[in-house]
Amino acid sequence: MKYNKLLLYVLILACLPCSGQTSQTPTGTASNGSDPKQSFVSPLGLGTGATVAVTQNGTNITAAVARQMTDPAINFWQVAFSGTTNTNGQASVYSTQQSDAPAFKGKIGFGQSSFIRPWLMFTETAADFLEQAWCRDLVNQVNKTLPGPGQITIPSRVSCADAVAVEKKALDAYPPVDGTGKVDAKTQAADQLVLLDLGNVATAMTPLVVQDICKNFQKSDPDFFQFCPGQKSYKVYADQQKAYPGLDTYTKGAPSAFQWKLWGSWAPVLSSTPYYAVDNGVADLSKKLNWTQLLNTGVGDIALYYKSLVFGVEGGYGQTVQIVQQNVCKTITSGTVTAQQCSMAMVGKPNPKNSWIASSTLQVVPLPFLAKGTGLTTGAQIQFSYTAPTSGGHSSEIAVPLYLSPSTKQVSFVVGVQPTWDWNTNPMIGNKFSVSVFVGARPPISKY
Repeated sequence: MKYNKLLLYVLILACLPCSGQTSQTPTGTASNGSDPKQSFVSPLGLGTGATVAVTQNGTNITAAVARQMTDPAINFWQVAFSGTTNTNGQASVYSTQQSDAPAFKGKIGFGQSSFIRPWLMFTETAADFLEQAWCRDLVNQVNKTLPGPGQITIPSRVSCADAVAVEKKALDAYPPVDGTGKVDAKTQAADQLVLLDLGNVATAMTPLVVQDICKNFQKSDPDFFQFCPGQKSYKVYADQQKAYPGLDTYTKGAPSAFQWKLWGSWAPVLSSTPYYAVDNGVADLSKKLNWTQLLNTGVGDIALYYKSLVFGVEGGYGQTVQIVQQNVCKTITSGTVTAQQCSMAMVGKPNPKNSWIASSTLQVVPLPFLAKGTGLTTGAQIQFSYTAPTSGGHSSEIAVPLYLSPSTKQVSFVVGVQPTWDWNTNPMIGNKFSVSVFVGARPPISKY
């Protein structure tokens, strides 16, 4: 892993809601729309990629990108947006989530992250460790060719030079044998050559030295070539740490298990709805109008990382709007014939209000009971968000997204499910429960 080229996949408080309501709405209101949130929690982090959430009301598409910068004060940026289509596949002015009015949301942020550091000493010494571990892999392969009584156990903490010396003695005492019990001269010669090459470079290995030795293996020694960089048995840093505990005395300046991020963002939301004007308390149903406005909010985020746990808090202040559509009907009478023309619209022009918003997320990746031997990376979050307009009332939400993806792929196919509970003091909106399913292509779920 190249710690000097860290790409942040923001796993909390950085993306756009991906859930949708499946509950029934109060009589006389639309199935979509009201009280938009701008607290941008998501079951997937803000990294390059996209996810799609599907519900009975429509489809929500989220796309995002995040990159690091070299500036020491502001060292990363992030951009994200989401849009919604209805069940007919047409663009919708409302999110699939009833408590989420707009169809388009965006977030543009800049901040400071402890992840983004040169860590030059760590990178250099980590390379030294990988070379030592690679040498030990080759020594172990030589040991496997020896007959049973000659195979030895070399402690994991022993250096390349010492391991080569011990293995040479074992090879001399118990050379490889073929099926008839005679010395296998070809295997013996190959083992001797490998140990000779390693012994010559054991105290002065570099990536170029490893590359040169591997070139010799490529055609003549597939059993040893498999351990070369890029081949099937080559292990990355974390795997070699597990394979050779105690050997990693070369690495200095390793990143702490505890890391943090702090950033601020502009969060625009485009909201739009048809409405009928109200004049002196009476609705003018003769002409349907359309209201569109870009709502602006500023938010601040802090995220804390420790091993498999992530915790984040977001707070902000900005504009929200309640959009509650009604089935408005106009009665037309001609003689003895009466007809009605009905359409969904608000009665009265929407009135945006300033609101305080807050949210928090606790995440575990991977889940402990599915962390090993499954071939999958699993994750879960508990999300809570709260919106409180300055005019009174409030809305809150709890969501529990669960997701998984192949653990060995550079770009993973991610699938998950998210149950969501909503509470709103507005009696026309009320309390709701929903379940959404989301899929997408994402980088590996990681804070690096």
